[in-house]
Amino acid sequence: MTGLSVAVAVAIATCQLIGFASDRLGLAGWWAWTGALNASTTGMVIAALLLVTWLTAVLVWRLGRIQERWTARS
Repeated sequence: MTGLSVAVAVAIATCQLIGFASDRLGLAGWWAWTGALNASTTGMVIAALLLVTWLTAVLVWRLGRIQERWTARS
């Protein structure tokens, strides 16, 4: 979860910086793709990724019996 959160933050910051640079420097072409991003769609994709990651972690914890393995070693 932490890794995904960091990756999402870096991706958002990168998109913002590219958008800022393209606006201020008048860059066209490849740089203009950030203007086409839909914030609602992007937010839903991020929420779905976080949910899938969380559910996967829960399944690994439960089905892998991680807690039993850790308490048995204590």
